[in-house]
Amino acid sequence: MSMRINHNIASMVGQGALFKVNREMSKSLERLSTGLRINTAADDAAGLGVSENLRTQVRGLGQAMRNAQDAIALLNIADGALNEQTEILQRMRELVIQAKNDTYTDTERQYMGQEFSQLIDELDRIAATANYNGMQIFATPEITEGDAVARVYTQNWAEETPHKLADARNAWDNNEDSVFGANDNASAHHFNMMIGANYSSADATAYNSGAAAESWDKGAANMMTIQFGQMDSNSILGPSPAAGIDGDVVIETAGNAFGWDITDVSDGGYDALIAFSYSGDTVQSKLEFIQDIIDGDPEQLIGGTQVTGLKRVNQMRAQIGAITNRLEAAVSNMATGQANQQSAESAIRDADFAQEATQFTRNQILSNSSVAMLSQANMVPQGVLQLL
Repeated sequence: MSMRINHNIASMVGQGALFKVNREMSKSLERLSTGLRINTAADDAAGLGVSENLRTQVRGLGQAMRNAQDAIALLNIADGALNEQTEILQRMRELVIQAKNDTYTDTERQYMGQEFSQLIDELDRIAATANYNGMQIFATPEITEGDAVARVYTQNWAEETPHKLADARNAWDNNEDSVFGANDNASAHHFNMMIGANYSSADATAYNSGAAAESWDKGAANMMTIQFGQMDSNSILGPSPAAGIDGDVVIETAGNAFGWDITDVSDGGYDALIAFSYSGDTVQSKLEFIQDIIDGDPEQLIGGTQVTGLKRVNQMRAQIGAITNRLEAAVSNMATGQANQQSAESAIRDADFAQEATQFTRNQILSNSSVAMLSQANMVPQGVLQLL
């Protein structure tokens, strides 16, 4: 064995081994401290890229779930308002049935009409004040035509409110009819909801930026447009609210406190004055006309085809219920997807504590033995002193 003292090769080997062991032990300590197998790109560059993509989906799905739950809350508020409108219409119908009984004179019928008129005003107030985060849910016309009391749909969009659609029928798939059908010309509000983790090419294709005023068709993968129809007294009790009032029949509140007029604007006259004390027609035919409007049977009314009355409210509520169920299913699906994405990300990025603890213990032993052997290696050159 050669004996050299300038370069202690055995010591250098021991130092190298100790350096490697300490480096591995440092990585084990980091992984055991953070719980992550990949802490830096140097640990696993490819795995880091995949895990970050999975983490993006996990966080995106989490926010999409919150978005969908917010949408459900919005729908619940809308349904609550419509429930009150249903109660009002039921009470109005009770008053009409009561007034049909000839044990009441015109005087008592006027008393009933006073409550009837107040209930009409409450329909309007509910439609105007139902809101989410200060944003109006149901569309109510902003523009009046003719008398100040008239409530009609117009195409003057200079005064439109947020979330208003320029054409209620264009909120759906390629100009598909609204929930109330092709003949519904009342205005509408809409809310766009992102209920997915990504914005895809399908969403871009389904996007409408023209007449539908920034809405998404049904073919969208991650976006959905929730449409709320006009739900004031004019749309609920009007046989045929239309885009232009000329030649069409519109409803307006009458000057007296116990009824309303059905006005034909085209000739400036009146087709019928609907009031509980009206003397130009029989009381029974007048009340039957009112009941038909409330029941939502406008086909026999002045040629109207608009969905009105209880039918309109029920259709809007049915649409709200259907969308609510869809969103609840979407939330459930996203929760499952989020858990699976998180599991996939965990398999790549998280540390296996059993393996890391074993590795750490092994490295501790090797570190101690390396220190001991390095000490022995440093003692080897001292044998040269015996030669001297």
